[in-house]
Amino acid sequence: MATISLPAARQLKDIPALRQLAVLLGIAAAAAIGIGIWSWSQKPGYVPVYAGLSDKDAAELADALRAANIPMKLDGGTVTVPQAQLYDARLKLAAQGLPRGSDSQGFELMQQDQGFGTSQFVENARYQHALETELARTIGSLQPVRGARIHLAIPKPSAFARKSDAPSASVFVELYAGRTLEQDQVASIVHLVAASVPGLQPAAVTVIDQFGHLLTNSDSDSALARTAEQFDYTRRLEADYQRRIEQLLTPMVGAGRINAQVAADMDYSETEEAREQYGADPAKLRSEQTSEDVQRGAAKTAAGIPGATSNQPAPQTANPPLNQLSGQPAGQPGADGRGDDIQSQSRQATRNYELDRTVSHTRQSVGRLRRLSVAVLVDHVPQTDGQGRDQKTVMRALTPEELGKVEALVKEAVGFDAARGDSVAVQNSAFVPNETLAVEPLPFWQQPQLQSWARQGGGVLLVLALIVFILRPALRQLLSASTQAPALEGTVEDRRAAGPIADDRLTLGGEPPPPSPYEQRLQLARKAAAEDPKRVAQVVKSWIGQENG
Repeated sequence: MATISLPAARQLKDIPALRQLAVLLGIAAAAAIGIGIWSWSQKPGYVPVYAGLSDKDAAELADALRAANIPMKLDGGTVTVPQAQLYDARLKLAAQGLPRGSDSQGFELMQQDQGFGTSQFVENARYQHALETELARTIGSLQPVRGARIHLAIPKPSAFARKSDAPSASVFVELYAGRTLEQDQVASIVHLVAASVPGLQPAAVTVIDQFGHLLTNSDSDSALARTAEQFDYTRRLEADYQRRIEQLLTPMVGAGRINAQVAADMDYSETEEAREQYGADPAKLRSEQTSEDVQRGAAKTAAGIPGATSNQPAPQTANPPLNQLSGQPAGQPGADGRGDDIQSQSRQATRNYELDRTVSHTRQSVGRLRRLSVAVLVDHVPQTDGQGRDQKTVMRALTPEELGKVEALVKEAVGFDAARGDSVAVQNSAFVPNETLAVEPLPFWQQPQLQSWARQGGGVLLVLALIVFILRPALRQLLSASTQAPALEGTVEDRRAAGPIADDRLTLGGEPPPPSPYEQRLQLARKAAAEDPKRVAQVVKSWIGQENG
């Protein structure tokens, strides 16, 4: 391997062309470094918005940021934006429900090549996984839902089992921060899953959130479930009354100067009543039917105690009664036909009357309002005091007439009913201003604006240092070499003919500096020693003698 010796390297260094080329390369490198440092100092710092995203989610985020005119960089599964636009980008992405976080394949699996030896079990498993993925995608498209996973338990049908198990499903939903699912939304998810699986009943679907809270009611007919529904209905009714009051009074006293609370006493008892009532008016005869049955005859009918004795005729007495009529048997009255010979008589009468009769069947509605209590607190209203430059705004209390107007409006807004026992209380008091907690400011070295300024200032300082300590000396050396080049032209013989060379020195800073006084005296001493050595020796000898003496 060929090596360059030190003298050869010095000779190459003394070549002006190579020295100029090296200086030019140094200037170019310094200029490139300076431009790079300046660009780095002026470029904003990029921070990741989301990391670890799938390719599909990263592409969706990139498209959304481009549509919002936000600069971004995509590095694999990480999307970065300028630090000043970080929160703006997150808000815009959250408004569009991004990222969705779903990279599983649904029915796309069915389009893939299944292979020749695929079993029935594998095909069923793929179909179930595709169905779960499609349902998760549908549920994940809801606004409050960030992501969803579904597990289906579908029993295998058997021809030998008389009764097969019913399918069931479990739904896991991940909600966005600060969002909840209402009961009607949970019911929609339950019925969506139940309608997508044959034989699946809504009661067999369970929905939970990322905190482990059960969102579905296990028994909707239980007393606890009905109590929860009644409580929710009461709160919604009170909130509706409160909203009415605030909307009615806000234009009168100003925004934020009304605080209303409503307490509703609800009756959720179920009552059924059947009533039959007759009027107090006197009855009026509508129709009457009478029947009479009379039996007449002389024969004496059997009477007395049943038996042989009672069936025998009465014995004849020796002395008949004196008032017995002729031709009439003894003991038989009315033998002349004028006596009363009625044996039995019965009479029946049926009368129909017109009556004022009322039959009613009443079932009371569930959730009946029994009593309403309303409390309204009104803040002082602003009032302008003074004129001109002395004009200022002061807070004044409401007059009794104004309070009366407010109370009348509140009663009309809630449908006040004194017979029901409703109560309305309106008071005026100055609101205490909300004193927000003072947030401790960040240290000055952690403030983003200061970091940005430091970044730009550091870049400027680095560029200036590069110019002062590298570019400026290199340019001076290049200019001095260009001015000295014509003086060094010609052969060595020409230069010797021109005269002796005083000093073979090369300076990089242009003209050589003048010698110092010490160097001038030293040169004179050397010249004198060369011309008259004896005199110089005597002078030195005398100096030594003076020092010893």
